[in-house]
Amino acid sequence: MEQTRRRALTACRNTGAVERALAALGFEAERCPADGPAALKRLAEIQPELAALDAILPGLDGPGCVRQVRSLKLDTQPAVLILKLRGLRLPGEAGLAPLGAMAVDAASDAESLRGALEKLLARPVPLPPEKSARLEALMDALGIPEHPGRGCLRHAVALAWADRRRLNALRAALYPRAADLAGMAPAQCERAIRHVIDLAFKSGEIDAQHKIFGDTIDARRGKPTSGEMIAQLADILRWEG
Repeated sequence: MEQTRRRALTACRNTGAVERALAALGFEAERCPADGPAALKRLAEIQPELAALDAILPGLDGPGCVRQVRSLKLDTQPAVLILKLRGLRLPGEAGLAPLGAMAVDAASDAESLRGALEKLLARPVPLPPEKSARLEALMDALGIPEHPGRGCLRHAVALAWADRRRLNALRAALYPRAADLAGMAPAQCERAIRHVIDLAFKSGEIDAQHKIFGDTIDARRGKPTSGEMIAQLADILRWEG
């Protein structure tokens, strides 16, 4: 059976080199008009793993487009490659990395673009600062204590927010990546998350916990599983606002 190719969206002028770089990495690219609103609309429809956008798009500049993408309620948040004129310093370029984006010269050849894409894809799309702050507030409300497990939970929720498919393979895809980010073994990471959930639901504020989870918790357990906790927090970050 042929392996499913990863999806990418391009809204740029250097389409040939970009598509060759994407093909070398196993992506199937769909072209979109180099127009900000059109690119956002199509991105929301197909939810690709990666988007390559010109730095200047009619109706929206590249960095502004990245911020708009991160506000969309997507199951898969794409990494974003911004293609700029050689030597041009974009307004807000320094803030692209925390948004899971990178700016490169638009005139780069396919091999250089491939290297940039590999570097971009090597790290998961991070939570934007406002969503990261919201996650900390949610964990405080639940009573998640300061403990290595809180850091593991933070990484796991961010990974699930960036790509909801990871929730379908907790032990195969999500815990190993979260553990790597936390600097520990996957089984240790999973146990640490379970431990902080146990502590929170023994001593946390019941009303606050019920507000976040409602009636979704099994009354016999009295607490969510690690997977339920991660999924609920990720969905709140995805759908709020």
